[in-house]
Amino acid sequence: MKYLTRLIVLFGFCLSACAPKSTLSQPTLSVICSTATPITRPTATTTVVPTQTHIPTLTPEGTEPIHHSVVLISWDAGRADLIYGMMSKGLMPNFANLAANGIQAEYAQTIDPSLTAPAHNSISTGSYPNRTGIVSNAFHNSNDSFYWYRKGFAEPLDKAEPIWVTASRAGLTSAALFFPGGTPSLPLQTADYTIGFGVRDAYSKQQTINLTPPAKSWQGTVPRSFSPPFEGTFVISKVAHIYIYMVDSSDDDLANYDSVFINTYRSFNDQTIQLRIGDWGSLILDPTKYSGADFLLQGIDLDGNTPELTIYYTSVNHNIASPRQLLVALNENFGFYPAEADDYALKHGWITNQDYLAMLERASLWKAKVSAWVYTMYEPDLLMTWQNNFDSAGHVWLLTDTRQNDYSPEKSARYIENYQRTARIADHALELMLDVVDLENTTLMMVADHGMSPIHTTVYVNTLLEKAGLLKLDRRNYVIVNKSKAMAVASGGAVNIYINLIGREESGIVTNDEYPQIQADIVNLLSSLTNPETGEPVFSRVLTYDELSDIHLDHPNSGDVFAQANPGYNLDGWRGKKEVFTIPDFYGQHGYDSTINDMHTIFIAAGAQIPQNGQTISPIKVIDYAPTIAALLGFDSASTVDGTPITSLLAK
Repeated sequence: MKYLTRLIVLFGFCLSACAPKSTLSQPTLSVICSTATPITRPTATTTVVPTQTHIPTLTPEGTEPIHHSVVLISWDAGRADLIYGMMSKGLMPNFANLAANGIQAEYAQTIDPSLTAPAHNSISTGSYPNRTGIVSNAFHNSNDSFYWYRKGFAEPLDKAEPIWVTASRAGLTSAALFFPGGTPSLPLQTADYTIGFGVRDAYSKQQTINLTPPAKSWQGTVPRSFSPPFEGTFVISKVAHIYIYMVDSSDDDLANYDSVFINTYRSFNDQTIQLRIGDWGSLILDPTKYSGADFLLQGIDLDGNTPELTIYYTSVNHNIASPRQLLVALNENFGFYPAEADDYALKHGWITNQDYLAMLERASLWKAKVSAWVYTMYEPDLLMTWQNNFDSAGHVWLLTDTRQNDYSPEKSARYIENYQRTARIADHALELMLDVVDLENTTLMMVADHGMSPIHTTVYVNTLLEKAGLLKLDRRNYVIVNKSKAMAVASGGAVNIYINLIGREESGIVTNDEYPQIQADIVNLLSSLTNPETGEPVFSRVLTYDELSDIHLDHPNSGDVFAQANPGYNLDGWRGKKEVFTIPDFYGQHGYDSTINDMHTIFIAAGAQIPQNGQTISPIKVIDYAPTIAALLGFDSASTVDGTPITSLLAK
């Protein structure tokens, strides 16, 4: 009989903050029959189920392997020195207790580029991006129009497979929760129990609503109002009508309107939420798929001719999960997928830093409770889950460099406090998961995908190409494909630049003879780029495609030129900007060289088969997690795994 406490919790992801902008909704997938050319790179394929190769388990010969479970939690952007530092200061007691009763690595080295989508897919598969095909958070595929890019979060793997698929084929039960690369929308990559990121049905918005005296009667028990009540309505496009009823609940002979009732019908029932200024409330907007949003009442204005309300609502999301029974149970027990902390709303002044923290906490604890529930209800041998706390906080609050926008010691101190509050939330989320995990029978691995570094300058790479005459845009800033020789797709501190090659791109204009010179021109353009104020170089590494094997990025999805910036520089692929250099409106970024300190991540392990001596082991690599899990659970890794089991982790 399975232990009730079998679980494995996994990694974190930067979607909204990391994903580039696009003016299109879906790529046009046209199959191109390219003519043979010495420059054409191999064609990317869809998921290939690898054969298995034997990686020995670390069980002494002649003894029965101990049957236990593994939990892997990925803390997105869990930078090693920052988290270890907060642990030592007592801010994260649950993290610290695990390390004291297990082991931690000096740090774990991620892959290049140090971005959420490629790193998580390398964590789950044990393979580098040249096998997974997920070479960045966003990248171009030559089967698409030249101006188009794909998001690494939604693409199938090429020649690698997630460890949860390998485990299932070995006869074990697996669960992948909110993990990049593990979603029902990629059916060949699902675990036995899979919950994906929430599917967005509408964007967030700050809404101002004019109120009038009730024109129609409301059903149910109408709340008492000591001043004439008001009502209003607004529409969340393609989702729902929202109805509002405002009352004065104070018997003080003053028009003190203080309570607002919100529903999708003119009805007071169990679904109606009641808010006062500063209150949050959750509302199911489409019961057919449990799609919903959180609402924040921000203000009541009685000064004009008609009262006005100011309400912020989060993005509208619904769950995606498989099998179907899991989705039904998830919806019934936990409701809709809550929105991640909304950096767009924060930048535009719709919400405050405290509101952002509230959203971050709601999403973090929701995922922790769901993970604990899946672990206890479905008893997986392997469970991998993701938490986004440090990524959400790092992008908006890593104000530690005097060169950053609007830096002051006072503001930096406030932002550091917000980051530390995020750490306390993460520690609470871990506590919720630890409540159901029996560490005598479970190995718990705490990992991360990449670190985070403060930024002071944004570089618009496509503006650089445009000024060099390599990219042509029309008046709407759309790419003129038949006049463009190159285009950049940037993600964080990394960029892929693609050349519009005849025979590879559908509307290619660059010949084989022209290709080497254009490639060399791009390399020189990036290598010689310096900060106009300081003269320091922008890029730390500029490589041609033929040089990418050194960092395991030689895959057809990679650019003809790949480059990584020095820390401090955020690379943006947005088109039509007039200036190459601008001041960013956020503070933290990643994607830089995986060997630098800022990109190093945490690794903590405790529980079954882990030495309980609190030692610190030498640095490890994130590609080693998958084969280590296979060794722990006693099955063979796939032949495409590049990593090796962490023997020092398991040696007693």
